[in-house]
This record gives sequence, C-alpha cells and structure tokens, in this order.
Amino acid sequence: MSLLEIRGLSKTFGGLRALDNIDLAVEQGSIHGLMGANGAGKTTLFSIVAGNQRPTGGEVRFDGRRIDRLRPDLICRAGIARTFQIVRPFPDLTARENIETAVLFGHAERPRGKALRDLVDSLLADCGLADQAGQRAATLTLAARKRLEVARALGTGPRLLMLDEVMAGLTPTEVQDMIAALRSLHRRLGLTILIIEHVMSALNQISDVITVLHHGQKIAHGTPDIIARDPLVQDAYFGADNDPAEDRE
Repeated sequence: MSLLEIRGLSKTFGGLRALDNIDLAVEQGSIHGLMGANGAGKTTLFSIVAGNQRPTGGEVRFDGRRIDRLRPDLICRAGIARTFQIVRPFPDLTARENIETAVLFGHAERPRGKALRDLVDSLLADCGLADQAGQRAATLTLAARKRLEVARALGTGPRLLMLDEVMAGLTPTEVQDMIAALRSLHRRLGLTILIIEHVMSALNQISDVITVLHHGQKIAHGTPDIIARDPLVQDAYFGADNDPAEDRE
C-alpha cells in the first residue's frame, strides 16, 4: 500500500523546468531511495512534499489525502518530517533543547512533562546523542549535528521521514554508523523513509527500491541491483551527454 503518492508532479522556475511530470509511489514501511546528480530535482521534490514549495502541476497525496496545498506545519502534523542538506540546529540550545523544541512545535500530540522527557531521552539514545544531551549544538561535530537533525525530525512524530543527504560529509565509519541507526529506527518505529543520498554505496545498502531523476525527469525505478544495471542510469552518470548542469534544487 502506498503511503505517499505523487502524480504528474511538475515545477518550473521561470523558464526552467525542475520537475517534469513525475509519478512516484512510496510504499508504507519501505526505505525508498531517491537518486540523481545535482540539478536532478530531488530537493525540489522534497520541498513540494513538505509544503515548502507549491507545484506548478500535479498532486501529492499522503495516506490518501491530498496535501500539496497545505501549509508546512499542517503537513508536519499530518505525519511527514524532513531533514535538510545543510543542518541548521538552534546553535545556542543544547541537543536536548533542540529536540524538545521540535516535539513541542511539530508533534501533533504535543507531550508535556514526563512524557516529553521520556520521548526526548529515547530520541537522544536512538540517535547516539545521549552523552551529548547537554552540549550546545554549535559545539557538536558534523556527524553529531547530522544525528541531531534526524532526532529533531523524529521529534515531530512522523510516519514518513524524508532524509536529504544525512550522510554527506561523513567518514566511511560514520556512514556505516548512520546506516545502522536508520535501519534500527525504521524497524523499531515502523517508519517509512524516503532518502536522498549522494553516497551511492550507502543508498544501495539501505534502500528497498530506488527512483532515479535526471534533469527533472524520472528515468528509472527498481531495486538497487536493477538500477545498477540500467543503461539509462549508466548513461546519465557516466555517458558522454552527462555534462555538468547548474543545480536546480
């Protein structure tokens, strides 16, 4: 059963078409990878699903309900959370306070008191931040700030978690740690995950299926093994026509 359905999605910026008639279904309980070079339209798609941008055409449905005209806060409380490529926690708040803020302003049920403390403690532990709970976000390492970004998104209580390059800039060991953490969260919380990642080996390891975008168009969809052998994908990444393009995301 599809939790997220995207039908005929298009987005133009002036004369630039960032997304061109995209159809995409994310099955409930799956980890769905979204692959493409810079400028493919991946982050634009995320922004439309999360309500940060409006589509030029098409529609987005979450659990059967059309959401592409809703405000971002309403989409968040409906059960969709996203992270961003560039992490921007509240720098002067501690890791704990950052997560508490996400829970209080993003979670539909807005737990208080002991329920809030227990939820934040659980997220700190799940994301490997328990020992850094009282540390100011500005002083955290990049890997810790990436984990905090995930914890803040989880604090809103999502059913669909959209991750935008949470492994970018991490060391190979940190990438494997993040993969293990995401798999554990996916299994324990029953999450559906839609993930953008330029670390291709990581995307292949974690994804059940992968959709590939190229210059705003969907060019392939399938399991990681199928995607690795797809001639259109190989041509888009390694072929002669794969000229550098400006980032349209």
